Amino acid sequence: MRSGALLPTMMIAVLASAAACGASDRVFERQVAADPRGVVEISNVSGRIKVSGWDRAQVSVRGELGAGVDRIDVTSDHGHTVIRVVLPSYSFRSGSVDLRVQVPRGSELDVSTVSADVTSTDVQGVQRLKTVSGEIRADIAQSDVEAKTISGDIALSGHGQPARLHVSTVSGSLRLEHGAGELEATAVSGGLTLRLDSARSVRVRTTSGDLRFEGKLLRGASFDAESVSGELIVRASAEAGFDYEVTTLSGDIRDCFNVESERTSKYGPGHRLSGTRAAGGAHVRLKTMSGAVELCDRD
Repeated sequence: MRSGALLPTMMIAVLASAAACGASDRVFERQVAADPRGVVEISNVSGRIKVSGWDRAQVSVRGELGAGVDRIDVTSDHGHTVIRVVLPSYSFRSGSVDLRVQVPRGSELDVSTVSADVTSTDVQGVQRLKTVSGEIRADIAQSDVEAKTISGDIALSGHGQPARLHVSTVSGSLRLEHGAGELEATAVSGGLTLRLDSARSVRVRTTSGDLRFEGKLLRGASFDAESVSGELIVRASAEAGFDYEVTTLSGDIRDCFNVESERTSKYGPGHRLSGTRAAGGAHVRLKTMSGAVELCDRD
């Protein structure tokens, strides 16, 4: 009798649990027509966003909605597609959504998130990726890329195609592989590891973080890096050599061409190193307040 009485109660509990799981793990799917070179804008609050390019003139959205999420809105009009995660107006906590979005390969992509990681692959148009408390990982092509994080790392990977890259991170690291063209990067409390197959212009500012650069400078290229507290390690080959100016207030200067640095002041701190390698077809300027500097013309 006792076991028989327990059976209906257990079944009710299992069904209630299944219903609760279904309510907190809904799936949203939708496809809309899109301009092959239109704009796709995505915003999320918490979770993940994975975007990939394909050859269809459509945007496909698949979302797994956690508890606390009202809905996903998708609109497309005049070449502009908007995907937005909507929370209930009375909600005091963030709901989580995992978004998988496929876009036309030539789309211009604009993503903004809070507490969500962003991944972008095989998108060939301009990309603007921004997140707070999340990471960014993206493939880069021959189009401009802007990537910004607060409390999150950035990892970019290219194929040596020249582009204009603008990257900034606060409390996060930056890693760039097989970049090319123009790079402007800033980091606060985070390191930078940069590998460029060919560079026309590089401008880097870092606070409390090391910079490690390897790559090739084109004829007429400029390379300018400053650090408040961190090492600058630059190994840059150049098709026509470069002239260089290196200064540090508190740190050693090392090079691979056996040139001795000199003191900037007879009585005060600081060292300086300057000169020309080969024809001096590019210009390198390195400056650090508190940290060692290493310069070599071999990557």
